Amino acid sequence: MKQKYDIGIIGAGLSGLTLGNSLLSKKIKNFILFEKNTHLKNDKTYSFWSGPGLFDIKKSFSVKPKKEWSQIEIKVKNKSYKINLGNYRYGCYSSESILGELHKKITKEGVKVERGHSIKHFKKNHDGWEVKLKTKKILLKNVIDSRPNKIFDDKYPSLKQVFVGSEIISNQNIFNENVVTLMDFFESNKNVIFTYILPFSKNKALIETTFFSSEINFKQVEKIHNLTLKKFDIKEITRTEQAVLPMSPYIDRKMVEQYFRIGNFAGASRPASGYAFTRIALWANQIKTKKEFCYDMIHHKENYLTNWLDKIFLSVLRSNPKKAPEIFKVFFTKVPISSVIRFLSDQSRLVDYLVIILKLPKLVMLRGLINLYVK
Repeated sequence: MKQKYDIGIIGAGLSGLTLGNSLLSKKIKNFILFEKNTHLKNDKTYSFWSGPGLFDIKKSFSVKPKKEWSQIEIKVKNKSYKINLGNYRYGCYSSESILGELHKKITKEGVKVERGHSIKHFKKNHDGWEVKLKTKKILLKNVIDSRPNKIFDDKYPSLKQVFVGSEIISNQNIFNENVVTLMDFFESNKNVIFTYILPFSKNKALIETTFFSSEINFKQVEKIHNLTLKKFDIKEITRTEQAVLPMSPYIDRKMVEQYFRIGNFAGASRPASGYAFTRIALWANQIKTKKEFCYDMIHHKENYLTNWLDKIFLSVLRSNPKKAPEIFKVFFTKVPISSVIRFLSDQSRLVDYLVIILKLPKLVMLRGLINLYVK
């Protein structure tokens, strides 16, 4: 038995399901999704900024936040710097709720999601690609692959974001539920290391230990994470998560004819932070506003000035990680928070770029720029 589709999307995660919904907005329904997991998992946390001048992601995705915060905190050498977000908010969303909503919209329109299939082999023919499942063959004119690469880009100044997170319940009311600890830094000469805390109530929070590193060493991350958890008098760990995200300004856009890549390894992940949700939302909106669908829409649009600044920033982090806490402190405390948020949300104005360049430490950033061209 053979089934034919114009498009096959591998991976029913955020990128795959977002693209599927965007195809439906163009009245394109002759596509299929393949997903190795048999059911949705609550194994990720999505966070992004909302507020004046930003694209309304909550409305676009029809989702409600698990919680939003009006203040963030940066901690350097045990000194706390709290920043009021004004009319902006930092929100947290469960992957289960967002992916569930996107999945529901897809299946409601009759689009097939083949779950429990780990696609390993494709056969190229004159019409496109052939996929073998247990009981049938599926023919695809085009393949769009959202799976992560097994090999990370190590070209300078690329890094990896390696993190381990635990959602906990404490025996004590120890969290300020109105303030997100965005970065609580550890001192390190080799990696950029910090704790990230999303407080859901006075005794419930997501605690994450994050490394910006040129290596992937989960044992090292877990060691520091376990030491950090001891501070919170834990009653119960309700959920865990971990991942490695690319922090690279270099994009693998296309493999071969009629085979395209999307997702974190194809431009969805912001090089300087590893965040992807906002870029995916902006990419989806770009597809919806086009008059006709074309495959150039699959590629994430690159802002060359943002990418250049990210390269310099990554160069500083990779060559001189010890300076990172001070640089992040200056970035969040000296640059107007509206400019910070627009920059982190890929929606910068020219004035935002100018004020960021003027406020960041000149000598350190200049060395980072020089290292881009000599390493």
